[in-house]
Amino acid sequence: MAAVGLLLLAPLAATLLWLYHWWTKRRGGGLHLRRYDRVAMLAAVVATVLATLGAYALAPEARGPIWPHVFSALGGFFTLLAVLGFSLWIRRAITLADQRRH
Repeated sequence: MAAVGLLLLAPLAATLLWLYHWWTKRRGGGLHLRRYDRVAMLAAVVATVLATLGAYALAPEARGPIWPHVFSALGGFFTLLAVLGFSLWIRRAITLADQRRH
């Protein structure tokens, strides 16, 4: 039943991951940045799945039978946003460090 939260989140997660990929591809960068982006997106997916499953287990049942699924989807969504946002912030720092070196 915890997979329902993942199913609710899947279209939005795919869209956000595509936007991350599109944005970073437009920004360019070397091989090390492309590798970083792949690792960042993989880390975002793994963290989102773990957060979604964990939020399902922690969801309060007193609010109704649908709440655990909504709670897990929200937990996964905000985890995905946090990981992708942090990844973009780190990517910017890497890009600035590369510019300073050259």
